[in-house]
Amino acid sequence: MLKKALIILTLSSVVAVPSVAAQAQGAALPLQEKAPVSAKAIIKNAAFGQEVWVMLGSPIPTGWVVIRSSGNMNLIKDLNNAPAGYEVWVMLGSPIPDGWVVIRSSGNMNQIKNLNNASSEQEVWVMLGSPIPDGWVVIRSSGSMNLIKNLNNASSGQEVWVMLGSPIPDGWIIIRSSGTMNLIKRL
Repeated sequence: MLKKALIILTLSSVVAVPSVAAQAQGAALPLQEKAPVSAKAIIKNAAFGQEVWVMLGSPIPTGWVVIRSSGNMNLIKDLNNAPAGYEVWVMLGSPIPDGWVVIRSSGNMNQIKNLNNASSEQEVWVMLGSPIPDGWVVIRSSGSMNLIKNLNNASSGQEVWVMLGSPIPDGWIIIRSSGTMNLIKRL
């Protein structure tokens, strides 16, 4: 009797398992029928904050950054139209969009900040080697950081002391030099 029960149990499992597997595969079919959305289509129609995985070595579109890497793929994020002051961690080697600066570094990541549309006269500490946006100057340096200041929309005749080597914005001239500083004036 026990032998007969074991044989019936074995036969029923052989019959039942394939039917369960077929049902499970059938349940998965509708998900598999969806065509995958290409990275190119996502990037073309992206809005701020959109993320997409691309192959290593793939060109990174303007305004996008690499926020994660895994195996042979990079996760990129659209920063176009980001709000002023927005901050995000990016991988070392990621492109830095125009108007963004590196404010912190940790291991293989940099924290970047959007200075586009920043208020006039705003000051921000940035890492040495960070890009300096147009219209910004270096007014102080301390160890591995530079303090930069926004001179966009400054009034005519305004004077500012900047570090030697600081970019000089269009419409400004150097009127005096002293030690490690230059005094610049808006025309």
